Amino acid sequence: MGWVVCLGGVSVLRMLCAADAPSAVPAPPPPTPGMTAEVLFGTVCAQCHGEKGEGKEELKSPSIANLPAWYVVNQLKNFQEGRRGTEPTDVQGQMMAAISKALTPAQIQEVAKVVASKPIVMPKVIEVADADIQEGMMLFQERCMECHRYNASGELAFGSPPLVGRQHWYLMAQIQKFKSGARGAVKGDVNGAKMVFTSTFIEDEQALKNVVGYIMSLNAPNPEGLFSDSAQ
Repeated sequence: MGWVVCLGGVSVLRMLCAADAPSAVPAPPPPTPGMTAEVLFGTVCAQCHGEKGEGKEELKSPSIANLPAWYVVNQLKNFQEGRRGTEPTDVQGQMMAAISKALTPAQIQEVAKVVASKPIVMPKVIEVADADIQEGMMLFQERCMECHRYNASGELAFGSPPLVGRQHWYLMAQIQKFKSGARGAVKGDVNGAKMVFTSTFIEDEQALKNVVGYIMSLNAPNPEGLFSDSAQ
């Protein structure tokens, strides 16, 4: 199920935020060239990601609050230019691709600043059932820490985003997408390609639970703006 929205004479498939959503998600108004970044976030982004950017599990939309502006810009460009959101099974990605194509370069830059300015929202659930945190820590230190830093706060130099502040179900889903090639396999997605390679070391479901369980254990109450651009 989906909507077709005309943006500048181009028909864009507006997909549901999640294939298994219990009910249809109201279609947000399409972005327009004159829409300010705050209005854009409140009327478009917040429909799936929440007013605080906290994400909505029922829609499988992650928390985006306090993501660095450079990362938001890079990902919106990835969606806009076909490096993300092209895999037929990636329903959320397809919707993001449709929305991103309606954004102007200036809007991308400005809405990224709005996202970065949002106080980080810690996940309500920070435990992963049956996860071996010690094993997860070892895997994280061996394969993830170099790019995502020891505290999973991300690193601009490596193009790696903060992992803390994101929900466990989102992290697990993204790793699975990297493993299957649903994300990171398109030519030109350099950082995605690194994750495709790294995901091969997460050999099974238990290893996935372990490493995500460890990442979730790093979440704790933090000052506002801990993972803003200035902290990178």
